[in-house]
Amino acid sequence: MARLEAGEVVLEFEPVNVAELIDAALDDCKHALVEREVRVQVQSGLPKVRADLSRAKEVLVQLLDNANLYSDKSRPVVVSAESAGNFALLSVADQGPGIDGLEQGLIFDKFYRGKEQRAVAQGTGMGLSIARAIVEAHGGSINVTSQLEHGSVFSFTLPIVRTAGEAR
Repeated sequence: MARLEAGEVVLEFEPVNVAELIDAALDDCKHALVEREVRVQVQSGLPKVRADLSRAKEVLVQLLDNANLYSDKSRPVVVSAESAGNFALLSVADQGPGIDGLEQGLIFDKFYRGKEQRAVAQGTGMGLSIARAIVEAHGGSINVTSQLEHGSVFSFTLPIVRTAGEAR
């Protein structure tokens, strides 16, 4: 985290197919997700994004791990990707307990752990802050929308690769 904040982590940007990014993250999580239904919805014709595949995958793995940890295994997790202007919007939705409004503003802070979830799963409270730093280093943003007793949707953006003709 300190290296990310200090700009010491060099990202290796390349055009990345979003479906391949999702597949790579799901492959990393396959053992944890073995008892979970995961639905994937990728917009047809979604352009490639400008990303460091390894780091972008870390973000998605973190969101998948959280959805798996904090929601009932009998409920599906939905991973989706769609175009949003000059960005691709990737989301991980769960049907867990949700996050109250006050906490939604804190969960991306270093070392913060949800007050209701501290006993549910171990952790340092660094995962989402690291995810935010990685997404911001890509020029994107990350956020959450949540409703108590209905679940949460964590979303982040990555810039779409534009060709010279599209930039005009």
